[in-house]
Amino acid sequence: MNANQTNSAARGDARFFRWMLAGTGASAALLVGAFIGGNAGAKDPVQVAIRPDTAAVIATAAVGADEKPAAGTGNFKGVVTFKGKPPKRELEFSKGDTVKVKDDDRAVCAADDFFKDDLLVNEKAGNGVANVVIYMRKAPEGYSPPPVSDEPVVFDQKGCRFTPHVMVVRCNQKMLIKNGDPLLHNTHITPFKNEGFNKAIGASDRNGVEYSYKKPENQPIPVTCDVHKWMKAHHLPLDHPLAAVTDENGKFEIKGLPPGKHSFFVWHEIPGYLNRELKVEIEADKVKEETLSFTAAQFKVGN
Repeated sequence: MNANQTNSAARGDARFFRWMLAGTGASAALLVGAFIGGNAGAKDPVQVAIRPDTAAVIATAAVGADEKPAAGTGNFKGVVTFKGKPPKRELEFSKGDTVKVKDDDRAVCAADDFFKDDLLVNEKAGNGVANVVIYMRKAPEGYSPPPVSDEPVVFDQKGCRFTPHVMVVRCNQKMLIKNGDPLLHNTHITPFKNEGFNKAIGASDRNGVEYSYKKPENQPIPVTCDVHKWMKAHHLPLDHPLAAVTDENGKFEIKGLPPGKHSFFVWHEIPGYLNRELKVEIEADKVKEETLSFTAAQFKVGN
């Protein structure tokens, strides 16, 4: 989301947390849907498409480059890139498809060529890779996380895609599962530690069905639609905000880290873990920057 507004440090931890994990309603109109690709990508299947109507905010980069860390803490920022020539974005089905898409849904789901969202590489931004999750499973010892925001996060369905495609959410934060399409969808969440969710979301339901995760998960968990089998997404519930999802340019930033040596997981939906032990040393009042570059073999894809 390269247009997400920077929060002022003076608004404190609560404001920071809302930037990390929330943001719906009118503010969502300002956001960039870097995590879904969208049918707009049909004419350029390699370049990540931009969707300004995304109604969700997830833990991601897209902050002001000159913003300083909160006093006594440090920030970890960087970019995840694809090393070498990336493969072309894979076509799920063509415009007007009559095999995968049933008649009643064709006007919405197959209005254009439909490309997969599992590997989004932006060649115009140095091969930045979207939807890579950088996170700690557990917060550092002695770290006190900010309170969970009262604002719900929104998980939407538009153009027969889940949006956002990858989302980090705090435990016990309200999530509203909405439907922006004039047809029935189904949201099927399959967690490891939490109670599952499998409900139909009615056509054009803008109020949403409420759900929340009670326990943190060790890794992102799958979300599918039983009605439209190609619809896939991932959620990562955590009991702290020390995580980020790369934006459409592959950029990320995790703010408010305590000084010290920390270990992060780097995860992407195709290979799973790209790195299980990314070591980073954080200094107070400083920003640590790194470029994380991975090959086609590491992503488990062909060129």
